[in-house]
Amino acid sequence: MLSKQITKIIQNLEKKKFREKYNLFKIEGEKLVAELLRSPLAVHAIIAYPEWIQANGHLLGKTQVLETDEKGMKAISNFQSLPHVMALAEIPNHPYHPDEVAGTLSLVLNGIQDPGNLGTILRIADWFGVSHLLCDRDCASIYNPKCVQASMGAIFRVHAYYLDLPAAISQLKAAGMPVFGTFLDGENIYTSPLPSQGLIIMGNEGKGIAEDIGKLADFRLTIPNFTPAGASSESLNVGVATGIILSEFKRRIYKL
Repeated sequence: MLSKQITKIIQNLEKKKFREKYNLFKIEGEKLVAELLRSPLAVHAIIAYPEWIQANGHLLGKTQVLETDEKGMKAISNFQSLPHVMALAEIPNHPYHPDEVAGTLSLVLNGIQDPGNLGTILRIADWFGVSHLLCDRDCASIYNPKCVQASMGAIFRVHAYYLDLPAAISQLKAAGMPVFGTFLDGENIYTSPLPSQGLIIMGNEGKGIAEDIGKLADFRLTIPNFTPAGASSESLNVGVATGIILSEFKRRIYKL
């Protein structure tokens, strides 16, 4: 069974400073743990009910396995409906190499605060084959448990880099990458010519793109509102907007 010390460590992984201290993050549920076990990430430990361990022991190799019961799982899980298994994975080291981003279609995230939104963006990026997210240090952590869950496994495939965004964008612009910003007063994305490569900046949920970063955009895009003025929501959720925008960029690879 879980010791009080291990339980406390897992509970503390809710906070960024402890994830950094232990270099660990947690993954809950059978589907995500199965994806983790297929990924290249290092698994520190599996915490599970005895029946899960018995059914899946052949997948675990030499991985440390800690048995628990409903009471123990309730103390460490974020789920209302308790999972049968949880994993602790080591936070991977993905060094940023600008040459790997140059020539791709990649996302730039400026101040995305909600970890659920960030996880959704990871999932959308994964679906559309976008492998790189350039984040500023005001963004939520991708290893926040809410982000991990919302990513639905994309966190194992999409790399996020926390950088000095103005410097990183300027460097990639100098390498020939066009930069697209998303603004309420931009050009209609449905009628704009869109290339197969470039940087797409998505801004903070409430404030949008910061002025110093917005100035680096070569092109300003918007998703037009199709309802009468004042009769609809003020703006789209940043995750929804990211999906629409990536869909439009990727649609252009087909001959219409």
